[in-house]
Amino acid sequence: METPEGQPDGPSDAELISRVRNGDLEAYGELYARHHHAAERMARQLVPANDADDLASDAFAKVLDALRGGGGPDVSFRAYLLTTVRRVHVDRIRSGKKVQTTDDIASYEREPETFDDPTVTGFESGAAAKAFASLPERWQAVLWHTEVEGEKPAAIAPLLGLTANGVSALAYRAREGLRQAYLQQHLADVAGDRCRWTTERLGAYVRGGLTKRENRNVREHMDDCAKCTAVYLELVEVNSALPALLAPALLGTAGIGYLAAASGAKVGLVGFFVTGWKKVTENSTRSAVGAGTVVVVAVAAVLAALALTGNDTPPAAINQPSAQPTQQPTQPPAQKPTVPPVKPPVKPPSAKPPASNPTQAPTSAPTTAPTSEPTQPSATPTPTATTPVPTPPPTTPTPPTPTPTTPVFDEALVTISMPSGGGSPAFEGARAAASGIRFVITIKTPAANANPVVIGLKYGTELEWPLNGNPPGWVCNQAAGTCTASDPAAPAPLPVTFDAPTGGSAADRTFTVSAKTGRLYDDDSAIVDAKPSTDENLLKILDGRTDPDVHHRILTVAPRTNRKSVTLKLTYGAALEWPIAASPAGWKCTRSTKTCTATNPDKPAPLAADFDVPDKSSDVARTFSVTATADLVSDTDSEVLPAVQQDESLLQILTPTPQTDPNPFVYNRFLKVNGAQGRTVTLDISWGRNLSFLPSFDLGWTCERTSDIRRATCTTKNYKKPLNSEWNAWLPGNGSSNAITVHARVGGREDTDTAQIPPTSSRR
Repeated sequence: METPEGQPDGPSDAELISRVRNGDLEAYGELYARHHHAAERMARQLVPANDADDLASDAFAKVLDALRGGGGPDVSFRAYLLTTVRRVHVDRIRSGKKVQTTDDIASYEREPETFDDPTVTGFESGAAAKAFASLPERWQAVLWHTEVEGEKPAAIAPLLGLTANGVSALAYRAREGLRQAYLQQHLADVAGDRCRWTTERLGAYVRGGLTKRENRNVREHMDDCAKCTAVYLELVEVNSALPALLAPALLGTAGIGYLAAASGAKVGLVGFFVTGWKKVTENSTRSAVGAGTVVVVAVAAVLAALALTGNDTPPAAINQPSAQPTQQPTQPPAQKPTVPPVKPPVKPPSAKPPASNPTQAPTSAPTTAPTSEPTQPSATPTPTATTPVPTPPPTTPTPPTPTPTTPVFDEALVTISMPSGGGSPAFEGARAAASGIRFVITIKTPAANANPVVIGLKYGTELEWPLNGNPPGWVCNQAAGTCTASDPAAPAPLPVTFDAPTGGSAADRTFTVSAKTGRLYDDDSAIVDAKPSTDENLLKILDGRTDPDVHHRILTVAPRTNRKSVTLKLTYGAALEWPIAASPAGWKCTRSTKTCTATNPDKPAPLAADFDVPDKSSDVARTFSVTATADLVSDTDSEVLPAVQQDESLLQILTPTPQTDPNPFVYNRFLKVNGAQGRTVTLDISWGRNLSFLPSFDLGWTCERTSDIRRATCTTKNYKKPLNSEWNAWLPGNGSSNAITVHARVGGREDTDTAQIPPTSSRR
């Protein structure tokens, strides 16, 4: 019911649902009044008539609980309610099953029984189900009420918060959207160019919008291609048999009875299949039996989707000094002297015997008497090769005491600190930006230390090399992850700056400094705090395919490893609507909160956002914004979508020649729209007071006139030829009283032209 001004009487279902979520129970009472009759009609298909009211009441209670909890439908209340009636009935059946005792423990370990419909389960992943599930809930709702319930636009208008004309326009867009979404599901799976050419034209083929040559090519291809034939058969049902498709899939076998109760007609599966087959054969396509079977399975489930690291710190940056043996070397054995024996030189016979080796100790006084044997000059015999000559004890020098090499842990060798009071170190590299987090590494060596001082840096996956070049007093090697002090006696403080991490665990944000000089070693660690930041490269809004009817946009988020979550938040002006299809690949979207969460945060899939071309309005009303949040990094992009564009070549008002004039007794004017073949065209026509617009009987065109003003609107959903407008002129003239003005719109284009009736020439 509509008010005289054309606005719907009372709040829409969506407004009432929003009020219920805010605690307004009176709003739920209005929803109950609107839909209680339908719920009882559905309940009577499942239970006896005297139990139908109880089943419907239980379903309303379930829906109320869902809405209070923030769930439930946003727009399509009727379909959600009927599904709930069926589910409550199934729950009653389950709870009524008898419990049987058994001594077989395995019976308690079985998976719980499910209530799956094998036909629906087998088709949920098919193209038709995905296509319908991809439609906005507003489109799903209008298809349910118009196609399944068979209600008039004027009756549906209050439920959707639209005018009757708005409901008609929305229903047309929803049906066209379903066809296009269905075909788009198949385009990704076609085998070759020929199949793609055919699949892209099946929508126009079903509606009779192709040329004779194209029709022949499509038929010839389908004669040899069972796959394309199957797609065509399914599309015929999607295009022409929506009630028989949607109701059984959503409501099960009870949906057939529900349709019959709603319309008073007998509906059966046999009649449904016969209708589908007739529509197939009307296009003279020799369809394969197997492809027909695909349709039978497919159409039973189109609406199924609508129903509803171990360490806390990184390892040490450099190896600790290895331990060396500290015991003194032992004296070498006598038989293996370290210095080889030296042969004594051969002396001449007159040489005195060596005084260092007397045969006996001298007496206190020399002996006067000769000895028994005369003393003869003798020399030490020359040793032979086999008889070594006794030598004095080895004269090998004692080796010096080795320097100790045992590693010594010095806890004061390395210290990590953060500059206090906002001060900055002397060295400011390119990474010392405002968003960076700075630390100072201090090395304290022994006095007069001459051993090299080397430090090593290790860091978690959320951090990067914190230096740019060589800081004063240090020589660094990024590949090795080390720095060496130029002055080992007094190493300069080493400032490091880490880019602020955007997430990750404590281990991912920890860095370790290991230092070594001589025998001394030490290591220290610190955790870099994660802070929120903005990254202009995180989010990109890209243009999709060119389409005058729809603004196609692709939302992309830059990939990065070790992310925890990626969320997109959408906002848009009053001239726009929710642009995300249901269940997009790689995302979980919630229309009520206008958010989408990536299922793979490391590499989010591109997200398609499709906005209908808005009417002419303010920039604010045509603006949409997207905010991407990846852990602690965020980015926001916006765009003002263009409104309907002026196209001077779109419309022509043509005067027929005497040979082409269809009626010489009136003024005929052909309203020709260029570049609109097979598309929806709307013509708004107004005229002066000296003219009268005669009813139009052109096939394919529908004209609605406003009786109290000189204005009419003519539309066609499949433009094939110009509209022939017929006029009577009560008085001659060339001013506005004898002028007609026509405004044409096709998708995102519009044009306005004016003509005089009668013209200055004699041609009518």
